[in-house]
Amino acid sequence: MSKVLRRKMVDDLAARFKGQKNLVLVNAEGLTANQAVELRSQLREGQVRMRLLKNSVAVHTFRKLGIDAFEKHLGAGMNAIVYGPDPLVIARKLVAYREKNHRPEVKFALIEGKAADAAVIVALSKLPGREQVLAMFFGAMGGVIRKFVTTLNEIPRSFVGTLKAVSEKKKPEA
Repeated sequence: MSKVLRRKMVDDLAARFKGQKNLVLVNAEGLTANQAVELRSQLREGQVRMRLLKNSVAVHTFRKLGIDAFEKHLGAGMNAIVYGPDPLVIARKLVAYREKNHRPEVKFALIEGKAADAAVIVALSKLPGREQVLAMFFGAMGGVIRKFVTTLNEIPRSFVGTLKAVSEKKKPEA
């Protein structure tokens, strides 16, 4: 590969990965073309992308971006980088695909700009998503509000009950 072409590829990748806080390096060795297409289509559903990397281009790209942590995890063979805005979606899609096909293996990751390994990706995949967390939060808030309204309603109800009891006690018996 010529230096001009490699520089162009490095610049393109650096522009694509610039500003990305969630990058996952996976071992794409043994991943067939059909499996790669299937994985990409599943990732696209969650607005996540995957890019196969040539190791020499990846090294220069990560150096240009100032991410030296990836370099020692590249190793030999084919690698891919998975990136997107939501780390939970990335983790869920990768773990689900790996359980089904036993590939690809996560080598290293940057989640919200912090280094992580495969165990962190598996743990992230088991967390509830944003929608579930919001539903749990608003469900809990609804319970608190319901109890507050019930407590406020109890004061006049108990006052009316007391007045009724007093009025029945003072009624002349006939």
